[in-house]
Amino acid sequence: MAQLIHFDQLNHTFTLSNPQVTYIMEIVANHDLIHRYWGHPLTSYHFSNRPQLKKRTFAATPDPKQPELSPDFLPFECPIAFQGDYRSSTVQIQPLNAESPTRYHYQSYQIKTGAVDLPTLPHARESQAHSETLIITLYDDVAKVQLNLYYTIFADSAVIVRSVSVKNEGNQTIQIQRLLSASIDTPYDHQQLTTFHGTHQKEFQLDRTEIEHGTFRIGSSRGASGPQHPPYLALSQNATEFTGDVHALSLIYSGNHEASIERDQYDQLRLQIGLNSDTFTWNLAPGEAFQSPQALLNYSSNGFNGNSQNFHHFLTAHLLPPFWRQRKRPLLINSWEMSGFQVNDSLIRQLIDAASELGFEMVVLDDGWYHGRNNSQTSLGDWAPDQQKFPNGLKPLVTYAKQKGLQFGLWFEPEMISPKTALIKAHPDWVMRSQSYAPILGRGQYCLDLTNPAVQAFIIDTLSKTIDDLGLAYIKWDMNRHMTDPFSQSQHFMASEYTHRYWLGLYHVIDQLTTKYPQVLFENCSSGGGRLDPGMAYYFPQTWLSDNTDGFDRQQIQYGASYLFPPSTITGHISAIPNLQTGRSVPFTTRTALAASTNLGYEMPILDLTADQKKAIQNQLKVAKQERSLLTTSRFYRLQSPFTSDNCAWMFVTPTTVLIYAFNNRYHVDALTNLIKLPGLEPNALYQDCTTQQIYSGSELINCGLALPIIKGDFTVQKIKLTKLEMESD
Repeated sequence: MAQLIHFDQLNHTFTLSNPQVTYIMEIVANHDLIHRYWGHPLTSYHFSNRPQLKKRTFAATPDPKQPELSPDFLPFECPIAFQGDYRSSTVQIQPLNAESPTRYHYQSYQIKTGAVDLPTLPHARESQAHSETLIITLYDDVAKVQLNLYYTIFADSAVIVRSVSVKNEGNQTIQIQRLLSASIDTPYDHQQLTTFHGTHQKEFQLDRTEIEHGTFRIGSSRGASGPQHPPYLALSQNATEFTGDVHALSLIYSGNHEASIERDQYDQLRLQIGLNSDTFTWNLAPGEAFQSPQALLNYSSNGFNGNSQNFHHFLTAHLLPPFWRQRKRPLLINSWEMSGFQVNDSLIRQLIDAASELGFEMVVLDDGWYHGRNNSQTSLGDWAPDQQKFPNGLKPLVTYAKQKGLQFGLWFEPEMISPKTALIKAHPDWVMRSQSYAPILGRGQYCLDLTNPAVQAFIIDTLSKTIDDLGLAYIKWDMNRHMTDPFSQSQHFMASEYTHRYWLGLYHVIDQLTTKYPQVLFENCSSGGGRLDPGMAYYFPQTWLSDNTDGFDRQQIQYGASYLFPPSTITGHISAIPNLQTGRSVPFTTRTALAASTNLGYEMPILDLTADQKKAIQNQLKVAKQERSLLTTSRFYRLQSPFTSDNCAWMFVTPTTVLIYAFNNRYHVDALTNLIKLPGLEPNALYQDCTTQQIYSGSELINCGLALPIIKGDFTVQKIKLTKLEMESD
């Protein structure tokens, strides 16, 4: 078994390396941990890129004998505040009732087999692949504070996992005022920065910008990762989808976060990611420890698509719930678009009948099923079936669905509470709010205080009882507002600790439920993709990507999300036209191609279909059952970007099958053809088009491309399926 981590005692270097990536650090002057390299695998390292430093005016010099070694420009692995490095720090810790900030020096290291287990946070999972973890200890001898820097590398992945823990070994309380999970220093060489912005119904919008002097920073202070700026940042130089170096950072966390890049006076770059320093501090009593979320450092020399495939493999192999990694997801019909809040027993029975006839595998009863829920302003927390809508409860419906060969799923919004409910009357202290001010409503609801163990127990017990009593196979877990008034009425800690404590509480709740019911499909949702991040992917194998189901807008949303998330982790539904969000009418074939590129479901009403419509859906579901395994067994390639043209195309590749979806959103009379090159195929293999029976060589599809005819009309799609026949003879 090849060693993944090595310490060179003579040169004082740590090297993490596998066939996909190398990461190198150096101990300088016996106490500073310096970053030297992160990128393409190296056979050996002899400091060829180490700069020749010289004394600089206005630069602090901790050692007068070596004025060229100044914190002002050294590329630190863990930069500390107030120590002469005036760039953004990773750690800022202040002993309470003391005027001195803490100061750390290298103390020791350990190399351990396996990954790091974080009991209270989502984290990279152990797998069959060999892994090793380097733990580097920095120590403050005065304040008696220990920093442990964790670096985990897997034999099968280009992603390196980093985090930091703080332990107070002194005799007084300290305050963590800033603690990021990863910091990388590298020279500026005209790279570009890639991030995403978004909003409700328009998530994962691609941004690519030049890097100017100063600091560029994104993140969330909303109490959730949010659609505005998901935790992702990438650095690239002349990279395309398939060529060039891309270094990307993400975070296994779902709360307030920040990601930044700083270009300093010496044209050095500092990339950082971690907890949002504007909304976080933490008091640490003597003997206590604090663990940061894990950061993901992802390098690829094969462009953005290669970087995405690294993320896709890592999330699948080392993050997703093991039960669902390779498992086919059920084809479902959701009640929401058909009925809204006006659901009832008769309507759902009709839906079950129609779903069974068409070939669905699951019926999901969305919002509106519980006591008094006739609009979005009421009833959250009173999780009992509405007696007027369901006089016999939900159990007979679940039984009826099973008799029809269908599984049954249910919608919840467990973290919320509505005013004027039985729950708020019984437990007014469960509301997230300040003691001094009235709580602020969002979407007509309040947040429950998940720092309160009693609230955690209520959610666990409520969902457990519902799953057990009904025999549910699916839970759609929604969250439809962000935090205001982040305070607890019953728990006593600083307000700046609240949001992270909330997430420790919510992670505990979700961990308990998903561990207890591993075979139940828990789907993450926050008005769509409002809380889609690697932290949630640890518990939820799939996420409802967006409330916007429009067949045009969805192309950008799905294309953008694929930079980080494999298609198997997102869900897309076929909805009615004109689309409820945009009023746009996109053909059925285009809407089905988009949904089939994710975990497929339906929203459109199916009770009053014509014979032709029924036949079309039956055929589509039949094909989807045959092809859905591609989501969990294929490599995904982006081929044409909807952010830069009227076309959008992507491809799924397995050892035997190639499936291409090519969307043309605007017809141009002067266009002759749409030529798409197909990387990722085997050059020496032959491929046959399953429709035309035409045979092509892999090398020509890679280099010459596949010419697609131009179809009249807007929002069209072409689906091409190729089968690999054999290797070409010499």
